[in-house]
Amino acid sequence: MISTNLRLLAMLSGTILISSLLTGCDSAVSAEALTTTVRPVKLITIGDSAFQKSRIFPAELAANQQADLAFRISGELVKLGLFEGQKVKKGQLLAQLDDRDAKNNLLNAEANYDLAELDYQRKEQLLNRKLISKAEFDRAKANLKSTKSALNAAQDQLKYTRLTAPFSGIVAKVESDNYQMIQASQVVLSLQGNQLMDVTIQVPESLIISLEENKLDLEYQPRIRFSHGLSKQTYAVNYKERSSKVSQGTQTYAVTFSFKPAPGLDVLPGMSAELLLDMSSNYRSQLSAEHANSIAVLPQSAIVKSDIDGMTNVWRFNPANNQVEPVNVTLGQVRTNGIEVLSGLNKGDQVVAVGAFAIKPGMEVKPLRWERGV
Repeated sequence: MISTNLRLLAMLSGTILISSLLTGCDSAVSAEALTTTVRPVKLITIGDSAFQKSRIFPAELAANQQADLAFRISGELVKLGLFEGQKVKKGQLLAQLDDRDAKNNLLNAEANYDLAELDYQRKEQLLNRKLISKAEFDRAKANLKSTKSALNAAQDQLKYTRLTAPFSGIVAKVESDNYQMIQASQVVLSLQGNQLMDVTIQVPESLIISLEENKLDLEYQPRIRFSHGLSKQTYAVNYKERSSKVSQGTQTYAVTFSFKPAPGLDVLPGMSAELLLDMSSNYRSQLSAEHANSIAVLPQSAIVKSDIDGMTNVWRFNPANNQVEPVNVTLGQVRTNGIEVLSGLNKGDQVVAVGAFAIKPGMEVKPLRWERGV
């Protein structure tokens, strides 16, 4: 009887333990189900010029003028007192080689030329008096030309011992030190102009064909801003050139603008920036005539077709609860920058721009700022 009671007590304890474990699992599953994932999304505001009328391109600054400077002859470097970042003016002496040999060669060339010139003058007088032959006079004339050439070469050799700034700018890099033996064409320093800066962006092929070079400054009003600063002030830039060779792997083309840094704007080559293009005229020209009053042009990634009812929807963001809801829209024609939306949305609505296929009704999302509209 006692053993029977013990068996019943053991069975009862096991049942209670299993029930507790199952209850714990259910609680864990329930807790996991209650924990919702907040999905970050990029939003487009209908009627927002930041998306429809302007595009932001990552840009890189470069010097408008830059040169690696070197001597044309070999020699010992005896004067180089520059430091990196130093400003220099056009024609300023930057570096100098030991010029003693060059000066001696010049003195010898001057002496030979003076002697040849006197000999030529004497031979010319003698020829006029018919006291020498024409051949002897011709030799004197040729010798004068030869010594003149040697004199010019010696003068150039002396000039080549001095390295001067070809333009005003900033010393970007010093490659050598004083008292080193420098070989001809060995880079001594790099100089960058500081009057103008170049701004280069990569433009996709879908947009490059619509950019008219002679109207780019007027219609697109390019401006630049610097992301490394706290100020969002922009500065006007002017179109310079564009590459006709595609960048491998990106299918983009390099387009370069130039600008003169404003007083107090301390920017250097290699810094990052953002270039803004006003796409208003391009946007209007891409709308079809019958759909000129379209609400917006959305990227294809913002539009999803329901498998259940076959309706075309976009996801509208509700800032009150940070959730999204499907909105049925009517589409127009396909354009290079997206698809026309004819109805279903109102100005000011915010819709998910990228990854609409992964959104579900009632999903909580976290808006991200739309950047770099390439």
